[in-house]
Amino acid sequence: MTTDEKQHVADLAKRHVAPRNILLSLQDKFPENVTRITQVYKHKSVIEKEIRGPRSEIQHLFKLIEDAGYVYWSRKQDDSEVVREIFWAHPDSVKLLNIFPIVLVMDSTYKTNKYRQPLFEIVGMTSTELTFVVGFAYMESEQTENFCWVLEKLKELFVKKDMSPQVILTDRDLALMKAIEVVFPNSINLLCRFHINKNVGAKCKQHVVNDLQKTIDTLWMEVVWASDEVEYGQRLHQLEQACVDYSGFINYVKDTWLTPHRHRFVGAWINRVLHLAMNNNLRLQLGNIRASFQKSFYEVEHAHVSPFYGYLRGSVSRAALRRIAEELLRVDYVGTNRQICGCTLRTSYGLPCACELGRYRVGGIPIPIDVVHVHWRKLTMEVELEIGEDDGSEVDMTAAMDELWRQFRSLDVIGKRALRSRVCELAYPTMTTLCPPPEKIKTKGGVKKKGKKPTDYDVYRDPSYHESYIEDVVNVESDGNCGFRVIASLHGYGEDGWSMVRRELGLELIDKDRSTLYDKLFSNRLSAVRESLMIESFGSQPPEKWMSLPDMGYLIANRYNVVLVCLGNPCITFFPMTSSHSPNVSIYCIGFVNHNHWVHVNMKEGFPLPPVTLDWKKFRSHIATTWMLGFAGRMQHWQLLTPVLA
Repeated sequence: MTTDEKQHVADLAKRHVAPRNILLSLQDKFPENVTRITQVYKHKSVIEKEIRGPRSEIQHLFKLIEDAGYVYWSRKQDDSEVVREIFWAHPDSVKLLNIFPIVLVMDSTYKTNKYRQPLFEIVGMTSTELTFVVGFAYMESEQTENFCWVLEKLKELFVKKDMSPQVILTDRDLALMKAIEVVFPNSINLLCRFHINKNVGAKCKQHVVNDLQKTIDTLWMEVVWASDEVEYGQRLHQLEQACVDYSGFINYVKDTWLTPHRHRFVGAWINRVLHLAMNNNLRLQLGNIRASFQKSFYEVEHAHVSPFYGYLRGSVSRAALRRIAEELLRVDYVGTNRQICGCTLRTSYGLPCACELGRYRVGGIPIPIDVVHVHWRKLTMEVELEIGEDDGSEVDMTAAMDELWRQFRSLDVIGKRALRSRVCELAYPTMTTLCPPPEKIKTKGGVKKKGKKPTDYDVYRDPSYHESYIEDVVNVESDGNCGFRVIASLHGYGEDGWSMVRRELGLELIDKDRSTLYDKLFSNRLSAVRESLMIESFGSQPPEKWMSLPDMGYLIANRYNVVLVCLGNPCITFFPMTSSHSPNVSIYCIGFVNHNHWVHVNMKEGFPLPPVTLDWKKFRSHIATTWMLGFAGRMQHWQLLTPVLA
């Protein structure tokens, strides 16, 4: 590309234009241009690297977050600098959350990023029925403990300590639902009907003949929208009668959804909850929200010019006025009868229902402003968030800073360095030593198509049950350091961090707290194990310096407190030998290929684990027994399948 063409690409890239559209724009502006899409991607990558400069990925992320004034938290894996979770929220989003805290929607994207980490998104709704993103979090995994950490950070965004969402809408993610119970015990957790109906529809197609699918789908929707418990019972009975020959489907519907969760999504129950009817659109700009507030102030729809709305015009949102106008159409039928009315608009939206409107009409008075829930009366973001005086939510740090100085002055030199390091992490986030988690999928050149698997790979060539659990094999450079390169990559150091792994395993071997363990474990081989970790140059290494198991397996599991799984001949699992079981532990899976090379193996979640060594059982501490108990199911799965497929 010419200089002008490169500048054009740079200008469009800064505006987040998609590469394919950049290419089209190039061809329109420069008719003689013969650039291909790959060149656009490459130049875009060059631009991004120039912007990032010498900063690491995490340092650059924190710089962008700091520059934009985001509120954020992060935490790292135990005994490492690898990021575990990051949560961030825009300051305007924090303000909107505190103004409109009633309903939140929570959901995770699929693991489509290169670290295969779910992106968790939290969304709220304004009085004008527009949605806004409250915050995002990258999470290590979708376990209850991870969700609890994120929700605790969300909780810290509320200015007042006693404030919490009244309703949280999710899909049927049991771990997230459990975390909501723990962190927000007073919130009502509703389930998204869209996801439920999609799952039920798929199950209907699986079990029911084509001619009846539409009928059963209609009956199911009538169950979901039943207005009271009596109607619910009647509609469910009709559905059961229609499915008398399809027990698989009706059992799924009842066991998975209705019996445990009907109070979370069926109209008969959720119509009693103030949920403001969240829609499914999850991304709208703050500018649109501000514009919608202005419209509610200054623009009056024809249907609302009547004196009946006199107290409400300019004081409540147009969305609320539209719902009231629609409800007013029911007054001729309902009158002032509460039983006929059902009062759904009052209980679900906090707006006057038909029987209330009937009473105002009979009395000849306009609708009072105080009968509209305060949510619909909030029409600005330009408010100061009030801090609670007696609820422990004060923000003064004078006492805390004085205590830090007191501690600092009382410490010795080593203690002062340690405390200074911790304070600097807060004061200088763009200089952080944190690193991203290891890349768990290859974005290019992976083993994907059947028949394209490397013939030299033992993990593929030898008929073995674990082959069906392999998703991908990631290669590293073959220079005698390959085993340490794989561990460095898995641990977040990057493949070139292999020398750091060698050094850390050497330090592990002489750790005073575990020296007795290694004296017993390696016995007269201790010096040979130590020598294998020491190298004279950074080039290719001779066979005696290669990573070998089981020796290095014990050191890796202990040093990094991970579960190490080796697939090869034999297949072995290494648990830490001095710590207790952790449900969120990282599992590093490696493969020995071609009898002389180590690779990183991506496995499907929950894959069975091979047995541990006899020496692990012999020399591990008592508390380490919990590792085998924690993974008993996956190890039994291995034992059941191996004889069948061997």
